[in-house]
Amino acid sequence: MQIKKIAFGDNQEAFIESRLTGGVNVIYSDDNNRGKTLVMQGLMFSLGYESIFPSSFHYKDKYFYSEIEVNGESYEFLRKKNTVALKTDGAMQIFNSVGELRYFLDKFVFRIPKVQKDNRATLVDLSLLYELFFIGQDSRNPSGLISKGQFNKQDFKNMVHALAGLSTSTANLSDIQATKNKIAELKIKLKETKKKISIIKQNPNVAEVFSKTFDSNKVQEKIKSISGINEKLSKVRRSRQREINRKSKLEQLVSELKSLNRDLSEGNVQCGDCGSDKIVYSNTDLTFEVSNIDVRNGILNSISENITQKVELINDLTREINFLQDQLNDEMEEAPPSFQQIILYSEQVVSEKNYDNDSFSLSREIESLQDQLASSIEIDDALKTDKKTFDLNLLNDMSSIYKSIDPNGNLTFEDIFTKRDSTFSGSEGQEFYFCKLIALSRALNHDFPLIVDSFRDGELSTNKEESMLNIYSKLSRQVILTSTLKDEEYNSDKYKKINKINAIDYSLHSDCKILDKQNREGFIDLISNFNGIVL
Repeated sequence: MQIKKIAFGDNQEAFIESRLTGGVNVIYSDDNNRGKTLVMQGLMFSLGYESIFPSSFHYKDKYFYSEIEVNGESYEFLRKKNTVALKTDGAMQIFNSVGELRYFLDKFVFRIPKVQKDNRATLVDLSLLYELFFIGQDSRNPSGLISKGQFNKQDFKNMVHALAGLSTSTANLSDIQATKNKIAELKIKLKETKKKISIIKQNPNVAEVFSKTFDSNKVQEKIKSISGINEKLSKVRRSRQREINRKSKLEQLVSELKSLNRDLSEGNVQCGDCGSDKIVYSNTDLTFEVSNIDVRNGILNSISENITQKVELINDLTREINFLQDQLNDEMEEAPPSFQQIILYSEQVVSEKNYDNDSFSLSREIESLQDQLASSIEIDDALKTDKKTFDLNLLNDMSSIYKSIDPNGNLTFEDIFTKRDSTFSGSEGQEFYFCKLIALSRALNHDFPLIVDSFRDGELSTNKEESMLNIYSKLSRQVILTSTLKDEEYNSDKYKKINKINAIDYSLHSDCKILDKQNREGFIDLISNFNGIVL
């Protein structure tokens, strides 16, 4: 992937950055608040990263644009709030959320890995994926993720393993055979104990009520099973109803787009200029002109594809509901014993209480061991060894990179995240991020650029900075860095004198005011490529 262009603004003022190259780019200025961080944040936001804008910047009022190139094909992104439009040659897709966008990207643009989350394979969100190559200036801490969403540090590690072609499943039982032997031993003991509980053979229905063993192995399992099925039914029904509602709104939208009615549910057809024949379609945050028949047909085709997907999803959810209903009916068929039966065997139950307690305890112990064994068997020993080898090589590479930029440094790398209570002095935190970023790019050989906002954070020394830039320049990939120079560094044209670096000076930007009216027309021209969008 290569970043070709970055832009953001509105119909009054904007900023466009189109000077990036495929090598090492350093965006710098002689002071802070010249817009470097906003450009980096705007780029990542347009691509689906969570918002990390300062509170003083009203990003919800702005449009964020980026053009990237992947495998020789150009993709243009336009985002406002949570709506993203993605344009390729001859086609455009509209996504009402970043979650929808990631599925499209995974299928057509670049791979997004899945990790085990809540006992199911889940496509990671874009913020987690982008932390492979993006280090923002704000909220960063080497002990955790910068963007704290539904995924955590372990999910990040699992994602790295997935990208490396390694499974994300884990287990901790070291001696499987010993566990099997222990289970076999306990089963024999349980069998002998159960023989002493005569009520089990004489009347299992009564034993199910009085016996802890049966209560554990059958009654409680029954309750758990029914509750689980009911919970799943409720969840799937809610999901189906949401999809039905969305399908209905999309069908209404198609009908009203065709007739050019004004009031819509998921979008609006409205008069763009009062009293004119200019008609626009507004989808949450983005507005498109639909007076042009080609534009309108393109939008209708996109909506029709969404309706088809909704129908398939509704049918799938209905089949799942029917399956759960059958399961629930099967579980509800059994009836409890009569009161007369309970009274008849009550004395016998009391006399066998100790045997039942022993049986119950053995059953619980066997169940626990079986759970451990089942988890352990799932693990491929060879794969587990490969994961350990991968992690060790990654940490060794981080150490090697660190020694190349700081030969006398005393940092040690035990994990790709530091411990929560780790204390860094000077630029050590930034050095840790640098080593991690470079090592991951080498180990995974991913196609993303490396993007670091304020890469000299922590008063990075000149020697270390030169070593970092030299390593960046040898990666054969795009690198985008930002830096604030001291007066003497700026006056000496520091970055302009370094070979293989594309130096981009932001010093002439007004303080805290990167957007201006001069870029307005150019920004509107960029946005107009999105098939009639109206700012």
